[in-house]
Amino acid sequence: MEAKKSSGKQVVAILLLVIGLAAGVFGVLGLVGGGGTDPYEARKSVVMVYSYLQLTDGQSAGAMGTGFAIGKPGEPVEYIVTNGHVVEYGYMGPKVYAEQVSSAGVQVYFSAAENDYVTAEVVYYSASNEKDIAIIRLPSKTDKREAIPIRDADDVAVGDTAFALGYPGVASQSQQFNTYDEDDITLTKGIISKRTKPAWSSYDAFQMDVYINHGNSGGPLVDERGNLIGINASGAVDEQGKSEGVNFAITSAELIKALDSERIEYTMAGGGLSWTQPWFAYVFLPIGVLALIGGIILLVTSQKGVQGAPAPAGAAAGMGSGKAPARGGRGPVEKRAVLRGVTGKYSGQSFDLLKGKVVIGRDPATCNIVFDKNTPGISGRHCQLVYDPNEDCFIITDLGSSYGTFLGNGKKLTANVAEKLSTGDTFYLCDNANRFVVSKE
Repeated sequence: MEAKKSSGKQVVAILLLVIGLAAGVFGVLGLVGGGGTDPYEARKSVVMVYSYLQLTDGQSAGAMGTGFAIGKPGEPVEYIVTNGHVVEYGYMGPKVYAEQVSSAGVQVYFSAAENDYVTAEVVYYSASNEKDIAIIRLPSKTDKREAIPIRDADDVAVGDTAFALGYPGVASQSQQFNTYDEDDITLTKGIISKRTKPAWSSYDAFQMDVYINHGNSGGPLVDERGNLIGINASGAVDEQGKSEGVNFAITSAELIKALDSERIEYTMAGGGLSWTQPWFAYVFLPIGVLALIGGIILLVTSQKGVQGAPAPAGAAAGMGSGKAPARGGRGPVEKRAVLRGVTGKYSGQSFDLLKGKVVIGRDPATCNIVFDKNTPGISGRHCQLVYDPNEDCFIITDLGSSYGTFLGNGKKLTANVAEKLSTGDTFYLCDNANRFVVSKE
């Protein structure tokens, strides 16, 4: 009877431990991958961009706009995104006027009040009648700004609330002192009216009633959690040049194409109810801790009950020591080595690793776990995983992916160099949107 009670306790203890671990995973994901919770937090990515052109005959021109940083979360940033027409004087001027140019360039301001700026290099340019996107590289990486997460444009619906951040000229002209830093940013709010293509360009755009003005150009359009959904670009005006209240932002889909073409890293954010909501931490972490504590207590007490139980009737002390169980008896059950999806397309699904190596990527001809061909950040052959029964460990290898394979602690794997994982370790492809865990079940 005592053995049955102990066995029942063990079952409950295991269930509590499983619940605790699962809740802990969701809680941690809420802490590290939840993204922003306030659109104004996106200001931490925003900069002022200025381009200028000086000709040898004394003529000059300049343009001021807004830009924002992209890259990997928690890492110094190197690239700034803005509109093509914002950098046109500094980038296209020398190409058009050639020997007539005295000086030209593009500057990125972190704070005009502190004279904190750098001269940057344009690495991608598309004119205003095309995609109207420019990507500029800073002379060195900086932690003065944070990378903004990019949300899939297809997740954005008509009627969704949107926010524009930047340095509109009207606001700048109306105040006594312009600092052009994080605290000098103007935030405006509106809704997405429809998805369209403006007649004067070839880019995919969100039409919106969010107020933008000269100076907002190139700034981020974000959702209610501060995730980038577009680049503020243009607006309709009447014959006197006054705003009609119909404005346009280049969709994040156009930016992703440009970043992919230049092989520049960026961070994707989940839209709507994602697997990395910040409130997960507040709900699941306490549940996980309580379940783990209860499971451990039950497991310890059940083990004590088994050790203290009397030997079966007719059995001598030490009888059967070192002998195999009788034929037909139940020996120990060997656990399977499995790979389980935590977030993304394969969340909740498991794959048996005892059948051989598993290759993850977008190429259906060579991969066992196949992502859709347009999944951002996933390479054709991204990484592979195999279980080594001799050392009882898992071995993961990045196959030279474009955007990297990362361990749960954020370490990026070196291409084609094997790394050992233990039961319970996690890893992700490109970002937290595609996370897996290895375990024995």
